[in-house]
Amino acid sequence: MNRVIRKSSAQSSSEVLDLLGALFAAELIHPSKTLWLISPWITDVDVVDNSVGAFSALTRFGRRPIRLTEVLAALAAEGAQIVVATTTDNRNDTFTRRLRQLARDLNVEDKIRIEADATGRLHTKSITGDDYALAGSMNITRHGIHLREEQVELKTDSEYVAQARTDVYGRFGGEL
Repeated sequence: MNRVIRKSSAQSSSEVLDLLGALFAAELIHPSKTLWLISPWITDVDVVDNSVGAFSALTRFGRRPIRLTEVLAALAAEGAQIVVATTTDNRNDTFTRRLRQLARDLNVEDKIRIEADATGRLHTKSITGDDYALAGSMNITRHGIHLREEQVELKTDSEYVAQARTDVYGRFGGEL
Protein backbone atom coordinates (compact mmCIF):
# COMPACT_ATOMS: atom_id res chain seq x y z
CA MET A 1 0.00 0.00 0.00
CA ASN A 2 1.09 3.52 -0.74
CA ARG A 3 -0.79 6.58 0.52
CA VAL A 4 0.25 10.18 -0.18
CA ILE A 5 -1.24 13.20 1.58
CA ARG A 6 -0.50 16.68 0.29
CA LYS A 7 -1.81 19.23 2.74
CA SER A 8 -2.11 22.87 3.56
CA SER A 9 -3.77 24.63 6.47
CA ALA A 10 -7.00 24.66 4.46
CA GLN A 11 -6.79 21.17 3.00
CA SER A 12 -6.11 17.71 4.43
CA SER A 13 -4.73 18.69 7.87
CA SER A 14 -7.36 16.48 9.50
CA GLU A 15 -6.38 13.69 7.11
CA VAL A 16 -2.79 13.78 8.42
CA LEU A 17 -3.97 13.80 12.02
CA ASP A 18 -6.31 10.87 11.28
CA LEU A 19 -3.41 8.95 9.70
CA LEU A 20 -1.14 9.58 12.69
CA GLY A 21 -3.95 8.54 15.03
CA ALA A 22 -4.52 5.34 13.06
CA LEU A 23 -0.80 4.48 13.04
CA PHE A 24 -0.46 5.01 16.78
CA ALA A 25 -3.72 3.14 17.45
CA ALA A 26 -2.36 0.20 15.47
CA GLU A 27 0.87 0.41 17.47
CA LEU A 28 -1.10 0.32 20.74
CA ILE A 29 -2.90 -2.83 19.59
CA HIS A 30 0.24 -4.56 18.32
CA PRO A 31 3.45 -2.63 19.17
CA SER A 32 6.41 -2.73 16.82
CA LYS A 33 9.61 -4.25 18.16
CA THR A 34 11.21 -0.84 17.58
CA LEU A 35 9.46 2.38 16.66
CA TRP A 36 11.65 5.11 15.20
CA LEU A 37 10.32 8.67 15.20
CA ILE A 38 12.59 11.13 13.39
CA SER A 39 11.68 14.82 13.45
CA PRO A 40 14.12 17.75 13.67
CA TRP A 41 11.42 19.73 15.48
CA ILE A 42 8.90 17.96 17.66
CA THR A 43 6.14 18.98 20.06
CA ASP A 44 3.82 17.06 22.32
CA VAL A 45 0.81 17.02 20.01
CA ASP A 46 -2.43 15.14 20.65
CA VAL A 47 -2.28 12.02 18.46
CA VAL A 48 -4.87 9.54 19.77
CA ASP A 49 -8.42 10.28 20.89
CA ASN A 50 -9.03 8.04 23.88
CA SER A 51 -12.12 9.87 25.12
CA VAL A 52 -14.14 6.63 25.07
CA GLY A 53 -11.39 4.61 26.76
CA ALA A 54 -10.81 2.27 23.82
CA PHE A 55 -7.10 1.70 24.54
CA SER A 56 -6.30 -0.15 27.76
CA ALA A 57 -2.61 0.80 27.47
CA LEU A 58 -3.69 4.45 27.82
CA THR A 59 -6.00 4.01 30.82
CA ARG A 60 -3.46 5.65 33.17
CA PHE A 61 -3.83 8.91 31.21
CA GLY A 62 -7.62 9.11 31.37
CA ARG A 63 -10.36 9.44 28.80
CA ARG A 64 -9.18 12.35 26.70
CA PRO A 65 -6.99 13.16 23.70
CA ILE A 66 -3.60 11.54 24.38
CA ARG A 67 -0.33 13.30 23.63
CA LEU A 68 2.56 11.89 21.66
CA THR A 69 4.82 11.51 24.72
CA GLU A 70 2.10 9.53 26.49
CA VAL A 71 1.60 7.19 23.54
CA LEU A 72 5.35 6.60 23.22
CA ALA A 73 5.71 5.89 26.95
CA ALA A 74 2.71 3.54 26.85
CA LEU A 75 4.24 1.69 23.88
CA ALA A 76 7.50 1.33 25.80
CA ALA A 77 5.53 -0.03 28.76
CA GLU A 78 4.05 -2.60 26.35
CA GLY A 79 7.58 -3.70 25.37
CA ALA A 80 8.40 -1.59 22.31
CA GLN A 81 11.83 -0.02 21.94
CA ILE A 82 11.30 3.70 21.17
CA VAL A 83 13.95 5.72 19.36
CA VAL A 84 13.31 9.43 18.92
CA ALA A 85 15.78 11.43 16.83
CA THR A 86 15.55 15.19 16.87
CA THR A 87 17.82 18.22 17.11
CA THR A 88 19.18 20.13 20.08
CA ASP A 89 16.95 23.10 19.21
CA ASN A 90 15.47 24.41 22.47
CA ARG A 91 11.96 24.24 20.95
CA ASN A 92 12.22 20.46 21.44
CA ASP A 93 13.09 20.69 25.15
CA THR A 94 9.54 20.48 26.51
CA PHE A 95 8.86 17.33 24.49
CA THR A 96 12.11 15.59 25.44
CA ARG A 97 11.80 16.55 29.13
CA ARG A 98 8.24 15.23 29.28
CA LEU A 99 9.13 11.98 27.49
CA ARG A 100 12.05 11.38 29.86
CA GLN A 101 9.82 12.09 32.87
CA LEU A 102 7.15 9.67 31.67
CA ALA A 103 9.84 7.05 31.01
CA ARG A 104 10.98 7.43 34.63
CA ASP A 105 7.41 7.38 35.95
CA LEU A 106 6.61 4.15 34.07
CA ASN A 107 10.03 2.62 34.74
CA VAL A 108 10.78 2.22 31.01
CA GLU A 109 13.88 4.40 30.73
CA ASP A 110 15.72 1.45 29.18
CA LYS A 111 13.09 1.25 26.40
CA ILE A 112 13.22 4.91 25.27
CA ARG A 113 16.22 6.54 23.64
CA ILE A 114 16.39 10.14 22.49
CA GLU A 115 19.09 10.93 19.96
CA ALA A 116 19.76 14.68 19.78
CA ASP A 117 21.68 15.75 16.67
CA ALA A 118 23.81 18.77 17.54
CA THR A 119 25.29 19.14 14.04
CA GLY A 120 22.27 20.89 12.59
CA ARG A 121 22.26 18.45 9.66
CA LEU A 122 19.26 16.31 10.63
CA HIS A 123 16.43 17.12 8.25
CA THR A 124 14.77 13.71 7.80
CA LYS A 125 11.20 13.30 8.99
CA SER A 126 9.80 9.79 9.39
CA ILE A 127 8.02 7.28 11.56
CA THR A 128 9.08 3.68 10.99
CA GLY A 129 7.57 0.60 12.59
CA ASP A 130 7.64 -3.13 11.95
CA ASP A 131 5.48 -3.02 8.84
CA TYR A 132 5.22 0.58 7.67
CA ALA A 133 7.24 3.70 7.00
CA LEU A 134 5.80 7.21 6.97
CA ALA A 135 8.07 9.86 5.49
CA GLY A 136 7.79 13.32 4.04
CA SER A 137 8.36 16.98 4.73
CA MET A 138 6.30 17.28 7.93
CA ASN A 139 7.83 17.74 11.37
CA ILE A 140 5.73 16.29 14.18
CA THR A 141 4.64 19.68 15.52
CA ARG A 142 1.37 21.57 15.75
CA HIS A 143 2.47 23.78 12.86
CA GLY A 144 3.56 20.80 10.77
CA ILE A 145 0.27 18.98 11.29
CA HIS A 146 -2.18 21.87 11.22
CA LEU A 147 -0.69 24.89 9.43
CA ARG A 148 2.15 24.27 7.03
CA GLU A 149 1.98 22.94 3.50
CA GLU A 150 3.43 19.45 3.78
CA GLN A 151 3.52 16.10 2.07
CA VAL A 152 3.66 12.72 3.78
CA GLU A 153 3.74 9.28 2.26
CA LEU A 154 2.86 6.02 3.98
CA LYS A 155 4.33 2.83 2.52
CA THR A 156 3.72 -0.74 3.64
CA ASP A 157 5.61 -2.55 0.87
CA SER A 158 7.76 -5.11 2.73
CA GLU A 159 10.94 -4.42 0.74
CA TYR A 160 10.61 -0.65 1.20
CA VAL A 161 9.90 -1.03 4.93
CA ALA A 162 12.84 -3.43 5.39
CA GLN A 163 15.16 -0.90 3.77
CA ALA A 164 13.71 1.98 5.82
CA ARG A 165 14.19 -0.03 9.03
CA THR A 166 17.77 -0.88 8.07
CA ASP A 167 18.47 2.80 7.32
CA VAL A 168 17.11 4.15 10.63
CA TYR A 169 18.74 1.32 12.57
CA GLY A 170 22.09 2.12 10.95
CA ARG A 171 21.79 5.81 11.78
CA PHE A 172 20.03 5.79 15.18
CA GLY A 173 20.26 2.26 16.59
CA GLY A 174 17.41 0.35 18.19
CA GLU A 175 16.50 -3.26 17.48
CA LEU A 176 15.80 -4.86 14.13
